[in-house]
Amino acid sequence: MNTTGLIYDLLSIFGSLVFFLYGMKIMSESLQKVAGHRMRHYLSSITSNPWRGLFTGMLITGTIQSSSAATVMLVGFVSAGLIPVLDSVGLVLGANIGTTITSWLITFFGFSFNIRLALLPLLALTIPLYLSTNSSRKSVAEFFMGFSIMFFGLQFLRETLPEINQHSEIISFLARQAEGGFDSTLLIVLTGIVVTILIQSSTATITLTMVMFSKDIISFEVAAALVIGENIGTTATANIAALIANRNAKRTALIHTLFNLTGALLFLPFLQWYMQGVENLSHLFLGPDSHESEILKPLQISIFHSGFNITMALILIHFTGRLVWLANKIISVKPFESSEKALSYRDNLVSSTSEISLLFAMKKLHHMGQSVSNMFDMIPNLLLEKEPERYAQLLEQLRDREDETDRKEKEVLEYLSRLTESKLSSEGSRLVNSMMIVANNIESIADICYKMSKIIDNKNAQKAWFTQEQRNNLSEMFGLVQHSLLTMNQQLAQPEPKNMPAYADIEEKINTLRYKLLDQHQKDLKDSKYYVNAGAFYQQLVVYCEKIGDHSFNVSEVLTKH
Repeated sequence: MNTTGLIYDLLSIFGSLVFFLYGMKIMSESLQKVAGHRMRHYLSSITSNPWRGLFTGMLITGTIQSSSAATVMLVGFVSAGLIPVLDSVGLVLGANIGTTITSWLITFFGFSFNIRLALLPLLALTIPLYLSTNSSRKSVAEFFMGFSIMFFGLQFLRETLPEINQHSEIISFLARQAEGGFDSTLLIVLTGIVVTILIQSSTATITLTMVMFSKDIISFEVAAALVIGENIGTTATANIAALIANRNAKRTALIHTLFNLTGALLFLPFLQWYMQGVENLSHLFLGPDSHESEILKPLQISIFHSGFNITMALILIHFTGRLVWLANKIISVKPFESSEKALSYRDNLVSSTSEISLLFAMKKLHHMGQSVSNMFDMIPNLLLEKEPERYAQLLEQLRDREDETDRKEKEVLEYLSRLTESKLSSEGSRLVNSMMIVANNIESIADICYKMSKIIDNKNAQKAWFTQEQRNNLSEMFGLVQHSLLTMNQQLAQPEPKNMPAYADIEEKINTLRYKLLDQHQKDLKDSKYYVNAGAFYQQLVVYCEKIGDHSFNVSEVLTKH
């Protein structure tokens, strides 16, 4: 075979894989539009319970159809401090199980009958849905389009691969290894790792393995070893993403590798027995005519892949603490980690997981809300502080917090702008708009807090002292505003913010108190109860408190109406 023919065959294989991956991408994005809201809810409610994490990891990975994308997203969340390393272990285990769903779809739809007979009519039926103005119906149409493109890619792959049966050196190499010993098996595993790293999709490489095995290009021994290698190779993407993240994110990526590597090491000594069990189970599943079934070999790969990941997850879920301990030993904990800055909206989070990435932005908004709440808590302390050094520290902290909030608002808005460039559901798009408004309101609260600190500083510089009644009135107002900020943060912490009637009551109390205090202020000025300059500072603080109440109420209102 000449060089031109070999290059043509290789390009045809990779072209088929690209077609397959593109269909999988469209299917993933459309599923997210339909189920993104539910996925965000499950991910936001993760606790240290590893079983809940395992279920959530399965759900999310099964929906986005990529364990690599799921773990890259997870690395970002851990790096940002939104999910602790321990809580991420269950998600990693679940992601490995969820990624096996695609192989089962391919087994039953790609090998059992000529899928082309159904795909073209299916595409025709999606046209009315795709042209619909209803975004959910359009997303359903996109799902079926992606589904169809993915299986067309599979068909092209099946038609292209037989050409390499006689000529490909790598296939001849793999076939020879089936007759070798344990060293040969390790070499095949290594081949699976390398191919998966190059293609960046374990689903694509396992599909390629299925096709080669079904065409008798490779034996079951070679296919099984390739699957194990592909399972390890898929962890490379998360580790690459973790290179630019913090040490906790690196530990999460490492745990994913340790999990799949441990599974391989535990399974390889028992590979022959496990393969025999898979063969028996596949024959039992298909019945007496199993040897004649076209899906026998793809089914064996699916059983092998799922059984491998499920078994290892059920074993290692009891050792989540040990996995974290080992990751901490390999990537040691440094003293500076407690003050290490969180990830700032890396590009790798705006990917095929855009619907879930909205949760990242919401979590960051919650952090902003907590920051401005803490900022406001400094105002009463600043007003009462008499010790010069401590007073200067509080002023400095308020200025730093205001600068930090400005920076965070800019990051959030830039991140949300990038999200709008990706394909979001109508509900996701509305949420992005709401979060932009929320970010602006929170930043305005920080600005007001800083202005209040300057008012207090000017008051002290001019030696304008408040009366006890003024201090009592401000204390009452501060308490109501703190309550409003606390309620705002409770809203921001919820994956599904709900109406809170009590919040409107807080807003009304703040407004009522403002009018009462300003009316009394005008009377006190007439009665000369305090100097005009002290009254001016007092009035400004009261007005600014009411403005903070307005902004916090705006946040709650926007979140409940998005």
